[in-house]
Amino acid sequence: MAKARVVNVQFNDEPVDFAPYAYRLLADGDSWFAWAHFNLAPSSNILEQLTFNKAAVIVSLAYSGDVIQDISDPRQNMALDFELQALRYHALLLSGGGNDLIDALRPKSGAPAILVPRSGNAPDKAGAYVDGAALQALMDKVLASYRRIIAQRDASDANAATPIVLHTYDYPTPRNAKATFLGHPAIGPWLLPALRAATVPAVFHQDVTEIVFDTLAEALLGLHDPAKGVHVVDTRNTIERAASGTTALSGDWINEIHPDAHGYALLAQKMGAALAGLGIR
Repeated sequence: MAKARVVNVQFNDEPVDFAPYAYRLLADGDSWFAWAHFNLAPSSNILEQLTFNKAAVIVSLAYSGDVIQDISDPRQNMALDFELQALRYHALLLSGGGNDLIDALRPKSGAPAILVPRSGNAPDKAGAYVDGAALQALMDKVLASYRRIIAQRDASDANAATPIVLHTYDYPTPRNAKATFLGHPAIGPWLLPALRAATVPAVFHQDVTEIVFDTLAEALLGLHDPAKGVHVVDTRNTIERAASGTTALSGDWINEIHPDAHGYALLAQKMGAALAGLGIR
């Protein structure tokens, strides 16, 4: 087996000769599919770890920080619609919803926050710090975004029969572990400040994180419909969690919300198994 060739059009626009490849895959999404903007060399991600028995090329439109609500908007992501119309792909791979969730934990736009201080009469438990209505409103937006992409696929002449494969997210550990640039902390953390802003006690940090990520996972799994060519891979409990209180590589996580190469390889195995079930192996 060999790794696929990944051509990330956010970093290069080299022409691709598809003739040597048995499989052509199109991918779009966030940092779990993309090279880190702060790296001078390509960084690991799920796509970089996918392996196949036959030669495969992945045309990736993904970039770090992208949200599914923008990915699904043809006005902001014309490239996806163009690729769906221009060339027949064997599969469309999607990674999205994680950044939508993280942004909504402590929104800057004035939208209702998902994480909130516990009201005075609420029991002191993890669920008391989650605004269920705000979380459900976000799930509705995430699912509507995925359904727009599915509709784009369905409406394309070239890829109406192309299967879509997407994933859930594994459980990050809230901790002060930043993404680095040239060995120095550069951006993040993301979860820890939101939890602290909502005055969530440290003892509940992991439980609250699991509540919101489980909610996202269950929402995404609701899209699973093989009869309509939509396949959702549940990647929870796949990689080793980071230890609370650590500030660098821990478990299979290189920072607070991004796995390391080994973690991505384990996630890619699950994605690869789903593709193999579709005859792409």
